[in-house]
Amino acid sequence: MFAQERREQIIKQLRIKKRIEVRQLEEIFQVSGATLRTDLRELEKEGKLLRTHGGAMLLENDLQKEDILSGRKNIEQKKFIAQTAIDYIKEYDSLLLDSGSTTLEFARELKNFKNLKVITNDLQIALELQENPWIELYLIGGKVRNRFRLTNGVISLDFIKNIAVDKVFLAPNALSAMDGATTSNEEMRAMKQAMMASSTESYMLCDSSKIGKRAFCKFADPSEFQMMFTDSGISQKEKEALEKKGMQITICE
Repeated sequence: MFAQERREQIIKQLRIKKRIEVRQLEEIFQVSGATLRTDLRELEKEGKLLRTHGGAMLLENDLQKEDILSGRKNIEQKKFIAQTAIDYIKEYDSLLLDSGSTTLEFARELKNFKNLKVITNDLQIALELQENPWIELYLIGGKVRNRFRLTNGVISLDFIKNIAVDKVFLAPNALSAMDGATTSNEEMRAMKQAMMASSTESYMLCDSSKIGKRAFCKFADPSEFQMMFTDSGISQKEKEALEKKGMQITICE
């Protein structure tokens, strides 16, 4: 394998694992640690990763680019999830909606409801729901993350900590029995944890492509959710492992 091919494969491994150690790369590529450290230095110069002690991690921007691209995939599965999860909403509920492509599909299912209070940090969800005069809509203030259509930061957290709602619907970047629900950075972890703390019940919307994977920051254990909604692509092994951790799972088809 040529050096450039190996470096492309290293980036592919990082997109799956988010961080990796040189010793793991030695097992995968069967080349010396010195050669791999050279690869990592060159990839860091190109702005594709950040070297850490003994390995490397994917840069946050690359993680977020992957999230945006994944949001364009699995649309049918996300619609199934949204159409099933909507049965858990009743009139006069107050809801927190996390930012994400699956929660956006869920928000679209809310458009025909009456007498709901919805709070979100997602700009696109807010634009969808503001068309319905029967929904009392709140957009969480704070710093806008350019190109990612959401707000976060200290102002956002202060807002969330001063409200109390019935239910929150969250979308993780990744989910596994071993690592729990994870997201790409510390700011998003703080946001999701604040939303859960302000809600009586927490629900997860997670298409199967995210299951069995992990992102950089853990924000919750599987047992902290009343229900997780996913599609039929989840493996039996992952389903059983999550259930052993106390997670209730609904398969949406």
